[in-house]
Amino acid sequence: MPQPYPRFHPGPSGGRLDGFSERGARELARRIRDAWARIGWDVEVRVERIASEELNDGRSIAHFTVRSDLINGLPQRRLSDAPARPAPQPAVRPVRVGELAA
Repeated sequence: MPQPYPRFHPGPSGGRLDGFSERGARELARRIRDAWARIGWDVEVRVERIASEELNDGRSIAHFTVRSDLINGLPQRRLSDAPARPAPQPAVRPVRVGELAA
């Protein structure tokens, strides 16, 4: 029987992943996307900058967050239901009367 959802790890990652840094947030987003994809779900996950903290020495630290389209922690689309990119269509030009005879 397939597992209906990825393993859930509540709380902080115990220092193994800094989710507030851009690098850590991108890694967390990748892990979330991949975990759901392994069991057949398409989840949109994005990283957003939420704040900057000014330090006393003139530097600043940016903070990031991970947002997704999960609703109550559950995905909405199966990978097979994900919208496929349509094939490019050739441009169609209207034909004027008499143009075909020429």
